Amino acid sequence: MIPLSRPSLTAADHAAVVDVLASGMLVQGARVAQFEAAVAARVGRGHAVAVANGTAALALGLEALGVGPGDEVLVPGLTWPSPAHAVRLVGATPVLVDVCPDTWNVTAAAITAARTPRTRAAIAIDQFGNPLEMDAIEAAAEGLHLVEDAACAIGSRYGARACGSLGVLSCLSFHPRKVLTTGEGGMVLTDDAELAEQLRRLRNHGQSPPGTFHRAAGNHRMTELAAALGLGQLARLDAIVDARNTHAAFYREALAGLPLQRTPAAGVGNAQTFGVLARDRGQRDAAVAALRAEGIEAGILSYALRRLPSVGRPDDVTDVAESIVDRGLCLPLYPELTRDDAERVVRAVRRHLP
Repeated sequence: MIPLSRPSLTAADHAAVVDVLASGMLVQGARVAQFEAAVAARVGRGHAVAVANGTAALALGLEALGVGPGDEVLVPGLTWPSPAHAVRLVGATPVLVDVCPDTWNVTAAAITAARTPRTRAAIAIDQFGNPLEMDAIEAAAEGLHLVEDAACAIGSRYGARACGSLGVLSCLSFHPRKVLTTGEGGMVLTDDAELAEQLRRLRNHGQSPPGTFHRAAGNHRMTELAAALGLGQLARLDAIVDARNTHAAFYREALAGLPLQRTPAAGVGNAQTFGVLARDRGQRDAAVAALRAEGIEAGILSYALRRLPSVGRPDDVTDVAESIVDRGLCLPLYPELTRDDAERVVRAVRRHLP
């Protein structure tokens, strides 16, 4: 089976984790601090706060911003459920907005049209690592707390700006399917020192300094094991992204004519996920089943949040997002993918998506 994804791990990564085990310091120590500083420098942010996962990053970020009951938060209708779940977790109401049929990202026009007097924040997602058109999104969200969900987008950029640098805060995920993985893990990035301090308290039982508890809060700390893995991955990030983009460029050329995600003219993505759109849901489902039968792990692209009971917004209009979900499949892509395997994937796709 050619897997859909595979984390890029080296002998040095294994050794770094073993070193942590030998040290006896397993949670939120020097390596976490080093990882935070390195990611902040890479993205161009003043502060980074490592947490247990990307969903925690979003929820804690909204809580630190004071978003809560009575507030509305704009959320793209095409995504994994985490952004909308984070809004629900702080007691606010997600309002789903549609995405661009070409880039699959939320647009400035959609944000402008969805704003109401109750809108307190907007979450904008670099979908599958595809960079947002940052200037336009900033203008449309003026006066709101703009949160960039850059969960998939480390290593991507829009013009001279790194993804993860947009908004009052931005959130990263280091899940195994992400370009940079720590196993599980997440991070909140901001240029606001006071906001960063609130986040550090919220991730650690509401305390700072140790033993002084300012508010009720949970435990969302990152482990030293995760940070050690992340530091090694971050040192190789450019090589990882280059390899992924090389595979994506091959797919784009070999699958020319099929509907693919478009990157904005000023953007450079990281090929976190490579998606293709079928004619309709029936053709997509048949293609996924056929590819898997041939030893190629394809999958559906994402979720239409309007359809999820946990989000609870069945009346929001997200027709483009739902069409992408119904038609979309993702193909195997990871740095160690061989050209022979990539050619095998292309041949199978061409057979089943004529």
